[in-house]
Amino acid sequence: MERRHIITIASEKGGVGKTTLAINLAIYLKALREEIPVTIFSFDNHFSVDRLFRIGNQAPTGDVSQLFWPQPPQDLGGMGEFGINFIPSLGALDPVALGIKGVERLAQGIEKTGLTGFVLIDTRPVLDIFTQNALFSADQVIIPVKDLPAMENAADIYAFFDLYRLPRKRLRILPSLIDMRIRFPGPFRNTFELLRAYAIKCGYRCFEGYISKSPKVESLNTNPQGRIYPVLIHGRNTEVHNQYAALARQVIQRAFPEPTEQNQQVKTPGSAPSQVISGSRPD
Repeated sequence: MERRHIITIASEKGGVGKTTLAINLAIYLKALREEIPVTIFSFDNHFSVDRLFRIGNQAPTGDVSQLFWPQPPQDLGGMGEFGINFIPSLGALDPVALGIKGVERLAQGIEKTGLTGFVLIDTRPVLDIFTQNALFSADQVIIPVKDLPAMENAADIYAFFDLYRLPRKRLRILPSLIDMRIRFPGPFRNTFELLRAYAIKCGYRCFEGYISKSPKVESLNTNPQGRIYPVLIHGRNTEVHNQYAALARQVIQRAFPEPTEQNQQVKTPGSAPSQVISGSRPD
C-alpha cells in the first residue's frame, strides 16, 4: 500500500465526540481492510489515543510536534494495539505553535515521514494553527455535529476551505451523539432529520446515517483510567456498532474503492474473519 489518505476529524464545538469517533473509526477501518496501514494521532492533550493504543509500558517514540520539523523522522511513532500505528501526543503544544508558519507544514511533514494508508487526525475544539494544518492536509474531513450550534460552527471550517480554495467535496457532516428518543412535531421528526435538513439547506454534504447517543457506548468512555474502550470489541451488540461499520465503509469507498462494500467484513483486528455484521440490536 503506497497510497496515503488523510482523514481529519474537526469541530469547533466541544463535546461532539471527536476523539471517540477518531479512535473507533481507526479500529473499524483496520478491521474492514486489514491490509491497509492505519495511523492515528491527536493534537488534543487528553492522551486518550496514547492510553488506548500504547502496548504495555513501551516508551514513546517521538511525538506529534516532530511532524512539523523540517525533517521529521521516518520511524515516528510505532505499532500499537489492534495493529494500528499511533504517534504519541504532547501535552505542551502551545510553544510549538509559535514556530509554525503556514497551514501546509503538517502536510509536508506527513509526506516526509513516508506514512501510507489511512492517517487519522484528531483535532482540538478550536480552529487554531494545528487544526488549520490538519484541515489543509486532509483528503477527507469529518465534521461531527450533535446540535444546531455545532452545525453553525461548521461554517468556519467551510470558510477556511474557501479561503485556501480547497475543494468542499472533501468535507462531510456527520450527525453524532443523536438521541432518537427526542421527537419533534412538524416535518422534522427527530434531531437527525433536523440536522440533515439544515446541512442540506447550507449546501453541505452529509454522510449517510449518523452515530447514536448510547448509554452502553458512553459507559465505555467513562472509567477511572480515562480510557476509551472500542465499540468493536465491547459494544458489538449495539446499534452504534452497525453505525460505525457503515461509516467506515463510506470512508473506504471514498479513499480506496476496492473491494466492493458487499465483500467487506468487520473483523476484530488480529482475529479470524467474522461474519458480515447483522442482527445487532439498539441498546
